[in-house]
Amino acid sequence: MSVWKIAPAQAGIALGLTLAISAFAAYDPPATAVSKINSYRGYSELTKAASGMDIDQYAYNMTTWQISNGGFYKAMADKYKSAYSGGQKSEWRAKDGSDLGTIDNNATIQEMRLLAIRYKETTNSNYKAAFKTSFNKAVNFLLTMQRSKGGLPQVWPKRGNYSDQITLNDNAMIRAMVTMMDIANKTSPFDSDIIDEATRSKMQGAMDKAIDYLLKAQIVNNGNLTVWCAQHDTNSLAPVGARAYELPSKSGNESMGVVWFLMNWPEQTEAIQKAVKGAIAWYKKNKLKDKAFSKTAGVVDKAGSSLWFRFYEVNSDDYFFCDRDGASTKTQDFMKISEERRTGYQWAGDYGSAILSTEAAYLEALEKATGTYVEPPPPAAMCGSDTCKTYIDGVNFADIKGAKESTNKGFVGEGYANVDNETGSYVTYGVTAAKAGEYDLTIRFANGGSSARGYDIYVGDVLLVQGVSMGSTGGWTTWEAQTIKVPLEKGYSELKFTSTGSEGMANIDYVGWMSADLYVGKVDINDSNTTIIGVRGSELKGSPSNSYYVDFGSRDHSAGVYMRKENGKVFRINGTFTRLHQ
Repeated sequence: MSVWKIAPAQAGIALGLTLAISAFAAYDPPATAVSKINSYRGYSELTKAASGMDIDQYAYNMTTWQISNGGFYKAMADKYKSAYSGGQKSEWRAKDGSDLGTIDNNATIQEMRLLAIRYKETTNSNYKAAFKTSFNKAVNFLLTMQRSKGGLPQVWPKRGNYSDQITLNDNAMIRAMVTMMDIANKTSPFDSDIIDEATRSKMQGAMDKAIDYLLKAQIVNNGNLTVWCAQHDTNSLAPVGARAYELPSKSGNESMGVVWFLMNWPEQTEAIQKAVKGAIAWYKKNKLKDKAFSKTAGVVDKAGSSLWFRFYEVNSDDYFFCDRDGASTKTQDFMKISEERRTGYQWAGDYGSAILSTEAAYLEALEKATGTYVEPPPPAAMCGSDTCKTYIDGVNFADIKGAKESTNKGFVGEGYANVDNETGSYVTYGVTAAKAGEYDLTIRFANGGSSARGYDIYVGDVLLVQGVSMGSTGGWTTWEAQTIKVPLEKGYSELKFTSTGSEGMANIDYVGWMSADLYVGKVDINDSNTTIIGVRGSELKGSPSNSYYVDFGSRDHSAGVYMRKENGKVFRINGTFTRLHQ
């Protein structure tokens, strides 16, 4: 983990807020937040285009396409296969006719990463010099385009439209900030002499201003911090519109990147914590459970899914859609906007599940950093609101096409079952029913995927339950439970939970139940050994010789554990026995 250091000259004005830096010790951001930020470090568009040719030649060609102000235009990967030979370097023009550089669609940012990597790895001195010069021109582009209040617009110089405003849309500003942070912290690939220390210090100051802007731009409703708009005004910081159908709003989509970035920031000041917690509260409040979005039908029912909208009113949490004619077409009726806009834009999605599932890990990380963290007790196996009478630990399966795991915390017992990501993968658990009937089984699971994962339950080739699904829990350390009815014949059955989708099933923590007529494993329920001899508070051998009863202290011997011994091994079956023979 990189540790952010505030330069002495900046210490008194850092962030421009009353942000007393707490004495945090080694704040480690949640793994999910780190993973999300890592996704903003990509440059595969370039390496994919360069496939089959010398990568240094490709990177050198790329430098010839660099605009004089240091920026690059977007979607240029294929053009970099050849050196610039004339014409425009950008499809966008400034008012004076010059080429515009941009950070839209990862432009300029991904070029900087490739330049830094090739600078470290090339053995060609001419290329090395060219890469260093080009990189520093791009650094200067970022420092120059940054507005005085800290925000980053989409383009530089000014284009004369919405792209001159501070742009969170498509994570433009956040992607740039991740790279700026890595440069300031000397995070690979920026841990070389490609940039001098004086310029690196300027990047540090630019980061202070950028975070200041984000914290001040966060939209407040009724005194509560909420989220951000896709664009904000350069000076007033107010939410502003972009294209005609992108009105000033609170954005369920674009705000995600801001939250992930702030969660990753090493100095978790009080202001940053409040910003993150305010955004989490907003996502909680506006979650639509068991809903999904269709570009043909709008909001639809979908068990296990969660939904947020792209646009909400600035001063309320009313969502809206809009057509190309602008504000006059604003509506909550999706079918009232044109088919072209319905199908040609992403109006809603599962924007908040991952954030909500990371809340506990974020709070835990803060507690650990301040020394106030206390390890929670292990969870109990719950069947509804009560502790399960009996349960099978997820790792105590009879068979699996998958593996035992204990990586993702929060499970009960020793771990969980993780089946392979393929249709037909399975995990099998053995149970014995004292009598035929329908049994309520509680399955606890974690599904960090974005959609529900389906499964069927078999005994042998017999399909018992069809079309069940485990909804997204938003994270692999977030566990939820579902109860399903399973018909069982009297005697021993091996319940085979079988995936119906290519992603497999969710991870299974345990299978539990409340019925006293269902036991773990294979039990001979017809054997006369079920007559048990024992006395309270003791463990006495009964008759026949392989039966035991351990009483836990109830005067009427009504609660205890039945144990039987077979082939030198003792098997425990949780259960309540109301009748004992002495």
